[in-house]
Amino acid sequence: MLLGGTLASAQSAMEVVRISSDNIQINTENLEKLKNGISQPDSILNIYVKDAGYQWISYQMKVNLKKDDQELAFQCFFVNRIDSLIYLNLHKSGIELARLVLTPDSLIYVNKLNKEYYRGGYGFLNAVLGLPLDFQMIQALLNACDFPHFDAIRYQMEADGNWRYISPLRIRQNQTCSLMQEIDIQLFTRHIVKNDITDLKSLRDVVIRYDDYGPVAEGDSTYMSFYKMIVEIGDEDVLLQADLKNVRLDVPGPTSIKIPDTFSEIELK
Repeated sequence: MLLGGTLASAQSAMEVVRISSDNIQINTENLEKLKNGISQPDSILNIYVKDAGYQWISYQMKVNLKKDDQELAFQCFFVNRIDSLIYLNLHKSGIELARLVLTPDSLIYVNKLNKEYYRGGYGFLNAVLGLPLDFQMIQALLNACDFPHFDAIRYQMEADGNWRYISPLRIRQNQTCSLMQEIDIQLFTRHIVKNDITDLKSLRDVVIRYDDYGPVAEGDSTYMSFYKMIVEIGDEDVLLQADLKNVRLDVPGPTSIKIPDTFSEIELK
């Protein structure tokens, strides 16, 4: 899915990136072909949460999740203190299903239905989702921003009425994650409308689309938020759609989480 159909000079991104069991290699000849079809951007993509002008953001999501032939609808309340904490409360018909609190170094997950919990690092979340996500990546995705701790995307082309930023190999600063990535931004508003990510270790491809941008109806704020997010995980036939409401800026929200004594701890296998 990534890069497919957009670059006539490269048959696929895998012609540029060669993966073996212990390393990733760049095919320089095919990388040059890739470069010939695109240009160096006038400015490096730098749409980061830290530049958004707020310290807190919260919103409510109406979520519809489809996997194969199964479908689940629920609500989620999201609170983010920038670069410090993410709070997620999943509920349905007034009944709390689960709660997560994430910090840059750890996460706590409490499943109210199964009466179990996890407290530790991001290995649990990575095992569940099959992606090497960390706090900065999750924060960026839930704010429709780019990852601040990966090397810059340096190739640009115009596609489908947007600027498309392309990287056949993008590496996290601590060298623990390598991605292929395409980011589409609106030409005039500079809003991200699509983030197409492929983890080069698992080859799992995830596409996140942001739509229905509009102003935050709060005071004199000029901030424009997305009000619809669609997430597709191609290899598992998973589709998640979230419709947002009550987007609020710089209003501290709930961040607490409690683990009942009777709950059982989830152990990673």
